Amino acid sequence: MAVRRWFWIPFGGVLLSVILVALFMLFAYLGEQRMQDSIRKQAEVLAHSLESTLVRSIQDVHGRMRILARHLAASDLGLEADSELVRQVRNLVQAAPQLRELVLLDSQGDLLATSGDADLRQSQVLQLKSCLEWYQPGQFLAVGTPVPGRSISHPVSPEGVTHLPVCMPVHSEGREEPLWVVAILNPDALREQFFPVVHSLKAEAALYRYDGQALVSFPKPDVSEAQGGGGSARYLSLLAERDWGVLQEVKGETTWITGYRSTSMYPLLLTVSIDQDVALARWNKTISGFRWAVMLAVAVILVAVLIMSWLNRRQWRLMGELKLLSAAISTTANAVLITDRQGRIQWVNGAFTEMMGYEPQEVLGRKPSLLNSGEHSKLFFNRLWHAILDGQVWRGEVVNINRNRQRLVVEQTITPILDDKGQVSHFVAVQEDVTLRKQAEDRSKFLSTHDPLTGLPNRRALMHKLQVVLEALDSIEVVLLYIDLDNFKSVNDTLGHGKGDQLLQIAVQRLQQALPESVFLSRLGGDEFAVVMAEPNARAQVEMMAERICSVLADSFELKNARFQLTASIGIAVAGSQTDPQTLLRQADLAMYSAKQIGRGGFQVFSPDMDNRAQRRVALEQGLRKVVESGCAGLEMRYQPIFDAQRLVPVGAEVLLRWQDGDDWVSPAEFIPVAEDSGMIVDIGAWQLGQVLQQLSEWDQQGHTQFYLSLNISAVQLARDGVAQRLLDMLELHALDRSRVVVEITETTLMGVTRQVEDNLTRLESSGVRLSIDDFGTGYSSLGYLRELDASYLKIDRSFVIGIGNRDSDEEIVLAMLALAKSLNMKVVAEGVDTNEQLQFLRQHGCDLIQGFLLSRPVTAAEIPPLLVGE
Repeated sequence: MAVRRWFWIPFGGVLLSVILVALFMLFAYLGEQRMQDSIRKQAEVLAHSLESTLVRSIQDVHGRMRILARHLAASDLGLEADSELVRQVRNLVQAAPQLRELVLLDSQGDLLATSGDADLRQSQVLQLKSCLEWYQPGQFLAVGTPVPGRSISHPVSPEGVTHLPVCMPVHSEGREEPLWVVAILNPDALREQFFPVVHSLKAEAALYRYDGQALVSFPKPDVSEAQGGGGSARYLSLLAERDWGVLQEVKGETTWITGYRSTSMYPLLLTVSIDQDVALARWNKTISGFRWAVMLAVAVILVAVLIMSWLNRRQWRLMGELKLLSAAISTTANAVLITDRQGRIQWVNGAFTEMMGYEPQEVLGRKPSLLNSGEHSKLFFNRLWHAILDGQVWRGEVVNINRNRQRLVVEQTITPILDDKGQVSHFVAVQEDVTLRKQAEDRSKFLSTHDPLTGLPNRRALMHKLQVVLEALDSIEVVLLYIDLDNFKSVNDTLGHGKGDQLLQIAVQRLQQALPESVFLSRLGGDEFAVVMAEPNARAQVEMMAERICSVLADSFELKNARFQLTASIGIAVAGSQTDPQTLLRQADLAMYSAKQIGRGGFQVFSPDMDNRAQRRVALEQGLRKVVESGCAGLEMRYQPIFDAQRLVPVGAEVLLRWQDGDDWVSPAEFIPVAEDSGMIVDIGAWQLGQVLQQLSEWDQQGHTQFYLSLNISAVQLARDGVAQRLLDMLELHALDRSRVVVEITETTLMGVTRQVEDNLTRLESSGVRLSIDDFGTGYSSLGYLRELDASYLKIDRSFVIGIGNRDSDEEIVLAMLALAKSLNMKVVAEGVDTNEQLQFLRQHGCDLIQGFLLSRPVTAAEIPPLLVGE
């Protein structure tokens, strides 16, 4: 035995050392691979980030060029530019650090206008013509070759300073050949965008044209000298497969990780190169430290092996004594009692006395049954005795009672002791008090399936319950009620969460008293509860039970000398043959929200239409998001003419938004609320303003200068966007009179006026843009809002107009609105006028403007001018 131990100790030490070295080598290899992958990912992410920044910068320049292009397309520019054009060109260059100069060339490449020095030499102008040669039909822009000098007008500059010409053609009616707008980009401004990446990572960034021409690099001024650059020809073949990627290249003694990306809109290629050795420097330093640590650990192990080998030779003689001593020490920590074969106690230790409260003289000669709590059956003890009498060790938990009649949970091990003949002579019982641990385990187990505030089963327990009852669906009916307390937030807001918790506990007590014991009540979280009915006739009882729940929760609650009135909205879902717990819970949740939408304080049974509406809304939001990301492709405008009530001639039109999703037209009543809830209405509204005012400008040029447009501005736009300033800027851009636009807002917008809404409305009022109150009479706004807003128009909702000639009450409401508008010096627009009877009634009682299918349906922009022939 000693020889074997002597062999295994040094063998184990050497094996452990080898394993430790192997693990270190594996760790070093895998770590370096992971770091290289991280560098590649970093190069890819940095290229993507720089590409986004670069595109936005070029888009800004492109936008300024397009503004100038639109002016040129609409003007009668001759061979020489007028002073107004020169002024506009210079204005567009201002506040654009990436733009040094704007130049306008005719179709032959001769100078027409420039934001710089107009007295240019022909050699300077010829440098611009190289940009025109790179233009390809269908491109947004063409990028020329870098030219020495700060700009065309200032060719003399320090060595290494260049500028970058970018050109765009301008086509318009009346010109056979296009004009050319040339922007002189500032490469230094583009390098500033590279600086954060290059400075923090010691990387290199470069910009190329698709033909491989180097345009801009940083930190080196010459792209051709950049370690990570060296021309883009090696990337061009890869661009045919994918617009972005990462390459590893070796330049001299340096390995570079290069991420490249092709811009999506412009013929440009961006690269970001990271020196792999520099990026791995910290990792190599860390590995070096680990290497010394491993070497030290191996040395310690070998020294320990030598010492252990020496000690082992001395230790083996004492193993027998140490084994006995170790067993004695290990048993003294817990309660120990020894009995004879008949179970009479022969000996106990001090731990037993401390745990059970009995002194040794009180228990010696007696049997352990004096500790019996009565919680175990006779069969339990029969099996225990059968095992130990058979010579087997018995282990298990026993519930005992100590001298003070306290209940103790004990982990007990009973070991039979055999005599020289192999017969059981004694039993040694080792006991450990685990009462506190068992209580903690039971509490933890309870909390895992129950709500700590109310003691009800939680969501986890609910899902398990549903799984169990759904498996027995053939013999019973399963119904789930989803309960949500209405207006519960007001209690937390006014009295605090502590009182809110008390209210929840009272509500649970009421529910438990009102519900039969056969149902399963659980708390899902917050103020939401669920009730599971699993009975043969559950469907027949569910509505009566829902009414009972609504009734008991509707009784007032008294908290902190205050009385609160709460209601409950309940959603009911009935399980089908293929229903799973998640689906049933989702259906009940949808039904509950349906109950809230129709007025709260009631219940709704789930129907497939609810699921379809939810899925429809998700589909609409996803489709609308694609529309916004594609630049609002698929959205169109229609124009509902507005007629003078007396002359019956069109004086304006309301702008209506339409969406064609594939072959289907989506109703505005469907997609506008989705756009508002998701916030996409801000982007859509901005796009719509640009389209509408451009159209109004075109009608203005056709001579229809008295025709106005009425725009619907969402409450979300007023609350989240500076839509007023955007509208004023566009009116100024198109040189349109501010009275040509009427902004329609709903009266419910006025109920939740925030600082942003107030700022937008104030700007519109003070600027001369007229306001119209839409859907008047359908909301809950105060008449005081109308007085403070000083709107120009009051719009009568169609729901009142259709009652003319059918309901006296609607006619009285219309007359009251007309009188109210007259008292506030507001004009009245009646929408939804579809019959001649409605028209005559409104004209007779002084309505100013008419809008409806009787006079005209919504038309396209091309159909508006024929309606205005006689204006």
